[in-house]
Amino acid sequence: MKRTLFVSLLLCMGMMAVAQPLTKGGFETGQYRNIFVEMGYRPMEVNMKLRQVFNDVFRGPNKVYFEVGDSMGYVSDIKNHDVRTEGMSYGMMIAVQFDEKDIFDRLWRWCKKYMQHQDGSREGYFAWSCKTDGTRNAQGAASDGELYYITALIFASNRWGNDTGIDYKAEAQHILNCIQPKEYTPEARPGGFGAFGGFGGGGQQTGPQKMYLIDPETKLITFTPDGFGQRYTDPSYHIPAFYEVWAKWGDDGRSDFWMECAQKSREFLHKAINETTGLNPDMCQYDGSEMQMPRFPGMPQGQQGAPRRNGGNNFRYDSWRVPMNIALDYEWSCKDAEWQQQYGEKIQNFFYSQGVDKFVDQYRTDGTIPEENEILPAGGFRKLRHSIGLVATTAAASVMCSHEKSKEFVNQLWNAKHEPFEDGYFDAYYDGLLRLFAFMHLSGNYRVIPPANKFRMKSGDVTLTIDADNGGKILSLKYKDQEVISQTKFPESFGSTFWTSPQKEWNWPPVQEFDKLPYTIEQQTPTHVAITSQVSQRLKLRVGKDITIDPKDGAFIITYSIKNEGNEPRQVAPWEITRVVNEGGLIFFDAPLDGITPAGLMDFKAQNGAVWYQPDEANENRKINADGKGWLAYYNKGLLLVKKFQDLKPSEPAPDEAEIQVYVNRGKSYIELESQGAYTTLAPGAKLDWTVRWYLLPVSGDAQPSKALVEKITKKK
Repeated sequence: MKRTLFVSLLLCMGMMAVAQPLTKGGFETGQYRNIFVEMGYRPMEVNMKLRQVFNDVFRGPNKVYFEVGDSMGYVSDIKNHDVRTEGMSYGMMIAVQFDEKDIFDRLWRWCKKYMQHQDGSREGYFAWSCKTDGTRNAQGAASDGELYYITALIFASNRWGNDTGIDYKAEAQHILNCIQPKEYTPEARPGGFGAFGGFGGGGQQTGPQKMYLIDPETKLITFTPDGFGQRYTDPSYHIPAFYEVWAKWGDDGRSDFWMECAQKSREFLHKAINETTGLNPDMCQYDGSEMQMPRFPGMPQGQQGAPRRNGGNNFRYDSWRVPMNIALDYEWSCKDAEWQQQYGEKIQNFFYSQGVDKFVDQYRTDGTIPEENEILPAGGFRKLRHSIGLVATTAAASVMCSHEKSKEFVNQLWNAKHEPFEDGYFDAYYDGLLRLFAFMHLSGNYRVIPPANKFRMKSGDVTLTIDADNGGKILSLKYKDQEVISQTKFPESFGSTFWTSPQKEWNWPPVQEFDKLPYTIEQQTPTHVAITSQVSQRLKLRVGKDITIDPKDGAFIITYSIKNEGNEPRQVAPWEITRVVNEGGLIFFDAPLDGITPAGLMDFKAQNGAVWYQPDEANENRKINADGKGWLAYYNKGLLLVKKFQDLKPSEPAPDEAEIQVYVNRGKSYIELESQGAYTTLAPGAKLDWTVRWYLLPVSGDAQPSKALVEKITKKK
């Protein structure tokens, strides 16, 4: 893949790019901006950074995710020594966004076993805090957990279906049903209120009460769904686009209600946010006004209903999430775009005025610094800091902004190190999760996940999976439960895809209509799938993929088509790209060793009627071209993948291309097995077809060159 020229151009264009305000959101377009790339960062560099930040949270030395046995796991607020619905539901949302099904399932099983109430008045709700052994620290819920649980479960249903061990849709619908208003009798616990008083029902209140996640009168989310917490809300719990997800795919019969909740939530945010600074309080009344002291019996008359002065009306930890949440609603729905764009620049202007590299993490909403008794402690420290969690969310607001300042916020996040402060304070949990969410936003990888048009075709013990919604890619090829196609988490670099050749016609990145956007389903049976792409606006070409199973030898027969939908003749060649893991293995094909170019880039050896390459690791991306004999094979861990196609004459490939190509991504990540068909002139309305036969065969023995492997291939059609 000839990326060099593109990257050079991108760096020049990215530095000059001015963000164009969105007019449609991801619900409608399925497209998301990569702010990092627009600013000039290299796509591969962004992918690597995103994966690094993910690993910091889930797999690194300061991780907050821990696995329990064979089937469960939890996310821990390390500094507070507990497990919270906040972190667990965040972890599930991140896992489904990254297609990390095992992590998602482990987190959900832990939540269901230890946190979710299975009966009683709190049925369906989740205890907001548990010890790491599952013992509950409190029984009541914090409403943002349920908000994320429902949305993440719906996305999991859309992405993975409901027949892989967990019925995600049913679990989401159960919570949706349980959060509807229902009567309960609170326990008498003097002084308790909300999430942080044991959920006792609100101090001295007694008698039957209603429990609800959404306030029936205002249609706004509660701080906690019982007792005192139902009397007010938390601006950081307001993510209107989540309600749109429920309306579209919750299938609970309440679509109109959820759409109304989304609109009410947007209207509320206008009221809760300071018009000058863009800051919002940590908690507030449903009308957006300051929190008031509760009216309890015995409280001095002058204090009842007075504004709270303990810092709860200030911008602090929960509040950090608001810029990022509003950015999400802008990206997904775009129904309040004008106000959201103004808000994004307003709040960045405030923090810029404080110093883009030095603003602190708690303010009064008018922008003044709180007194010491108003500062909310964290991890045993009562101190104002330049916290990376707030650095992250202010940077995420850049997706809404057109002013030049936004680039400085993004660069600050990119260069910020998540490490302990000089006094030893370190928050791997909250700071780490917000940092990861911000990188997802700014790289275009925090997305609406619609129901997947995924089809599985089975030939004996071999299963092939196609995703019509994701560029018509072949996502998976398994023998029994063993996968052969790379499931790399590099965005856009997974599965098996199809491009048009030569690459110089479109440079980089790949044509989105062929590689990324949804395909239309033309036919679908257990043994036949036919899909077609949208017409490329740039090339005026349309791609088709027709996959059948040969009943005689079990091969998957993939016929690719390219149709000229334009008014002028086009020269084009077909190009299949299949990604496999770089974990040992063996790549081989029939070609002269001295015909592999560039020579010496990969250590091919001629032996037993083929050329062989055992993939190695390098710090650079590498690619070779070769004139083969109509087949390309990959052997690893007892499985032999064979691709057979038309053998081209040396004059038939597209300019600067080849019948066979092998691309090795830098590091030990993935390899692309590529093959191309003949370069053809298509008149307007004309179409070419090109067929590749796939075989996946179990073969015993190590990954070593052998005559037996070559013979297995030559015996196939």
